[in-house]
Amino acid sequence: MAMQRRDFLKAVGSSTVLALAQPLAQPVLAEEPKPGFDTNPIGGYVKRPPKAYLFTDHRLVCPSDLAWANPEGKGLPLTNPPYPVVDAHAVGNNVPYGIRLVAQPARTEPVEGDPPPAPGNVVEADGSYYAFNFGIDYPPGQDLGAYSTADPNAVWISASRSPDLQTWADVGKSQLDIPGQTRMDGFTAFFDPHGSPDERFKAVYMAHPPKTRIPALWETYQKLHPRHRDVRINPERLTCIYGVTSPDGVKWTPIQEPLFTHYSDTDTTVCYDEWLGKYVMYTRLYLTDRRMVAICEAEDFRHWGPVRPLIWPGLEESLATDVYTNACTRYPGMPEVHLMFPMFYHRFDQTSDIRLFTSIDGLHWNQVPGGPVLARSTFRDRSIEFLVASKPLLPLPKDRVGFRYSASLYPHKYPRWKQGLKPGKSGWAWWEKGRLVALTAAEEGEFVTFSIPVMGRELRLNARTPRAGMLKVGLPGRQLEDCDPIVGDSLAHPVRWKGKADVGLEPGKDVSIKFHLRKAELFGFEWAT
Repeated sequence: MAMQRRDFLKAVGSSTVLALAQPLAQPVLAEEPKPGFDTNPIGGYVKRPPKAYLFTDHRLVCPSDLAWANPEGKGLPLTNPPYPVVDAHAVGNNVPYGIRLVAQPARTEPVEGDPPPAPGNVVEADGSYYAFNFGIDYPPGQDLGAYSTADPNAVWISASRSPDLQTWADVGKSQLDIPGQTRMDGFTAFFDPHGSPDERFKAVYMAHPPKTRIPALWETYQKLHPRHRDVRINPERLTCIYGVTSPDGVKWTPIQEPLFTHYSDTDTTVCYDEWLGKYVMYTRLYLTDRRMVAICEAEDFRHWGPVRPLIWPGLEESLATDVYTNACTRYPGMPEVHLMFPMFYHRFDQTSDIRLFTSIDGLHWNQVPGGPVLARSTFRDRSIEFLVASKPLLPLPKDRVGFRYSASLYPHKYPRWKQGLKPGKSGWAWWEKGRLVALTAAEEGEFVTFSIPVMGRELRLNARTPRAGMLKVGLPGRQLEDCDPIVGDSLAHPVRWKGKADVGLEPGKDVSIKFHLRKAELFGFEWAT
């Protein structure tokens, strides 16, 4: 149960130190959540209490605050403190110290058993993986992607399926009847758990509409407030986002009317967010002649709200920097962990690097400190110039997660001859399980979590320390000083107090966990039975 501000102040007045801190207030929501859904972002917005947690952002770390006491050590309240006036001194009250979040660089060396490249855009659904490929048959010499002005001979979606990402079987090819559309690009597919049985799979792509539709679309677009428009769009260059649906990922049906007018000829991500109860699209904007990640939402797949800027180059960046692609995804098996691997494009030399952004709700994002997670310096091959991250983040063999990357040996806008250029490279950028972000203590550090439900009889830590480092854990009834020191490198260190692993707490009970770190990296923890 969250502690309200008034109750917190009363508690400070009666005790100088709270044994374990509680959240001070419930978050204020813009609208009523659906029944049965979590309303508190601690641990992430989830439909049911999780057993495992990752330190990808600040959602678990209670900020707490100082308490104040008189010279004799008796607590003083904020309002109406007793007279006489004294020199009050601060008392530490589980305020976190000595810790910071650090993004971990990806590794790229191949590992035996790595899955091969998937034959298209990967989507997980019903315990299987699907790969979708958007194919366009242009007249000879006219295959120029978004720059193609010729009417295509045919447009189709092919599908493959895999139980494990290792072997793929073709399951069908569906031709789309979309006369008059040209300049297609930006295809992405997704599985929709909210969709009707005949629309369980959905996809979007960008295209120029038939010429007869442009006047009406342009008239509608001009009614948007200027802050929601793209200055590149005009009657001669009007593009739309179109949708297609499928019951099984094999047979696809186009939605003839565009979903909305927008220009996005690159990475687009769409999902149905079960907690928000909305469709969310991460796309691109081009304000002040700089690329940036944008977002729009929809109550239903056919009616979308305005496109809004989301992530753009910060003022601390070079003035020749764009945020090019989003590569938005979730951590495998943990939909509450929103991740993004945007590509930062540097116009000065037309190179790029991949950063890590995280979000509690999918709507508000922060870059994780620590620098790029994938860059030219990641590779031994110094000839690499330009990098792109794909999505989604996928489980890999040997307790790893990763995404596919593409690497060009040339700057991004280098002339693209059809023949004569060296081929680029691709592979897996990967991390050990759960280790995308470390909560790091360079020396000594300490914090308590917000109150979370007990979901097991034991507690295990995903953590790494040098020989001189250490972690300790405290729980109600299990004191920090009684914890056996945790040392070494393991994805699942068992926590023990005087040799006993049982936490001694009833499942479902809400508790705060206290962590003490010395030269340690803590990536996450999980309840175990």
